[in-house]
Amino acid sequence: MITDMFLSVLGISASVSVLIVLLLLLSPLLNKRYAAKWKYLIWIVLALRLVLPFGGAGGRSAADALRQLKDRVVPTEEKAGEETEADGTVPGQLIVEVPGQMMTPLGVQVKENITILDIAALIWLSACLVYIFINIIIYLNYKNRIFRKGTIVKDTAVLQQLILCKHELGIRHTVLIMEYAGAACPMILGFLKPILVLPEGCYGKEEMFFILKHELVHVKRKDLMVKLLLMAACALHWFNPLIRVMRKEAEVDMELACDERVVQGADPGMRRAYTETLLSTLHKGCEKNTMLSTGFYGGKKIMKKRFRHILEKTGKKNGFCMLMCALLLAVSAGTLAGCSVVKDKEEDSSERAAEAGEGEDAVLMSMAGNWIIDFDRTDPTLWGSGISLGNSMELSGTGGFRYFIGVGVGGEGQCEVEGGVATVSVEPYEEHGVEEEILTLQYGSDDGTEYIRMEWQGEEVFWKRDEQPAAENAGEDGFDENTRGVAGTAEEMITLTIMKEGMPEEKQARLVQESGYILYLPDGEWEKESADTWHAAANEDVRLWVAGFESGYPIEQVLTDEGYVPDETGMSKQEEGSSYHVRLFEAQTGIWCVFFRYPSEAEEGWGRELPVIAETFGVLLPEEHVTQTGTVSAQVLGYIAAFDGSTITIDRQERVTPESGDWKPEYNADAGFEIVDVPGENVTYPVRSDCTYHVLEDHTGPGMDVAEDEFSVYFREEDLPLLWSLTVEEGEVVSIAEWYVP
Repeated sequence: MITDMFLSVLGISASVSVLIVLLLLLSPLLNKRYAAKWKYLIWIVLALRLVLPFGGAGGRSAADALRQLKDRVVPTEEKAGEETEADGTVPGQLIVEVPGQMMTPLGVQVKENITILDIAALIWLSACLVYIFINIIIYLNYKNRIFRKGTIVKDTAVLQQLILCKHELGIRHTVLIMEYAGAACPMILGFLKPILVLPEGCYGKEEMFFILKHELVHVKRKDLMVKLLLMAACALHWFNPLIRVMRKEAEVDMELACDERVVQGADPGMRRAYTETLLSTLHKGCEKNTMLSTGFYGGKKIMKKRFRHILEKTGKKNGFCMLMCALLLAVSAGTLAGCSVVKDKEEDSSERAAEAGEGEDAVLMSMAGNWIIDFDRTDPTLWGSGISLGNSMELSGTGGFRYFIGVGVGGEGQCEVEGGVATVSVEPYEEHGVEEEILTLQYGSDDGTEYIRMEWQGEEVFWKRDEQPAAENAGEDGFDENTRGVAGTAEEMITLTIMKEGMPEEKQARLVQESGYILYLPDGEWEKESADTWHAAANEDVRLWVAGFESGYPIEQVLTDEGYVPDETGMSKQEEGSSYHVRLFEAQTGIWCVFFRYPSEAEEGWGRELPVIAETFGVLLPEEHVTQTGTVSAQVLGYIAAFDGSTITIDRQERVTPESGDWKPEYNADAGFEIVDVPGENVTYPVRSDCTYHVLEDHTGPGMDVAEDEFSVYFREEDLPLLWSLTVEEGEVVSIAEWYVP
């Protein structure tokens, strides 16, 4: 068994080494044309192939070699037995029947030969175990040393920056910050509970922002797991120096990819500031880091390469095709481990599905996964633009369902299957104010392409599987905990698809965020005329404007009085050679109208484009804003009225200052601000399972993170009313922090 493993490792090590050499030779060209993350992903693919060396072409060759070696010591009698004919006779041989008792085997011990290959396999396995043992011991000693000699950072400013960076990157689990004099540079330790380690020293606000964001990008991308993968590859292939070269190159590209994410969208000044931060924090000449951390230096040559990469202004190409080619080459070097097992499982699953027919379990399992709208099948006039801010649907194997569609509309429910069709009663997300709806889902497959047909508001919407890889952190309901709330985001740029004279025309549109709403306008083609009003740069007679009214305002009657008549999508009128149209949107904040006007003779031009633009309109709640990552987020201030762990009810408050415009003479001028009650009833929000809780020592500072049960005791036992700040993303509370301003 060990010998078989060793031979498989030898085979795959040789074949992957060819790919490593090829990638190293092509690196100058790839670095120039593609972003570093693509080459980093290729290293991960090769490392996976190295740690899964069993099976495939290399495995078969090794097995053949082993059989040839064993054939040399096979007894002559066995050879003769293999040459007998099917009837058990040999031509020309006299057959004599022997009594059965004479055929009883004797207890003769057979001497087992140990070959040089067996000895080599034992040496290989021993070295593997020693390599892994040493690196794990070094890692554990280093981590223990940090806990013994390091100190936990409790500075409120640093913790607030950490929270902001975590929200920006979508990190929801706790990250502990420690300061350790022996750290050579900022780093991340810990696979399950990450620890951000800082060297001793004073950092400015900007430096701290760059440090925290850089290390949190490592956490977001799970780079420590990649480091563990690379260590495993080096352990299995310790005899191959090219694997160690691969590990070093992969770590360099890991840092380059991390740098790319930190400076994404940054101007030249911010990029220079980031390089200065790296220069001031990296390589302080302290203790050597463990291999299983993100601490990295690499020498002056590598640092110069990183600085050039950060300061580059040229755009890089998408390397997805290159990654797929690398994946195919890696697979062709030998089939991935367990492919035969997967095949058996697929056959078993097919048999079970055939036996179950169209049973509930079979239907749910076939639909389980992540889906996005298939605009090739779905009527593009449904949204006009052929794109929506929310087009994500998830189904778990147990029937759990949630989705976002259109401009942020969505909800959750539990599927019930009957006759091969799933029915789900959807409970809408609170912030969208949509009534409960019942959807029907039917799974199908055309020429091997899966789809789900959904009946939605009297229309047919088709979904296709999302090609993005799914995460592995599923919650109790079967959904991925890391993806909660990320659907329905507002990207900075989207592509609008406009049908003009039966032909699709695509335009890049940029997000416009105004007070209470968002909108997408074709990039560079529109100019702002006044508040909530724009006109086309090519024709000032083409205008678009937005108006909001309180709930219950008879806007339809007012529009009717002005000459508007209902049409298929809203209301319209013709006046003095111009076409006027209005789309109505009802939300919790009131009624919103999107008006647009264009010359009547431009029906096939502006008459096709403006409705597409109007359909990108989305309403924001008063506290909401769109973050840099596109997530709709809100900061809510108030007094907690009720909390049970899964929901929180808050009496909303507002901080008013003399500059805000709502200042009244009776307010406290000496303090410079006043906390006033927001009119209306208390608001109840669901609390996300990974919500963080932050309290202040003596209610003034410094702050500290606490567990949910500690938080419950803290706010219930306090006699004084405490103000709390809630971070709400997509209608769910992700952070609760005690609020204090001196």
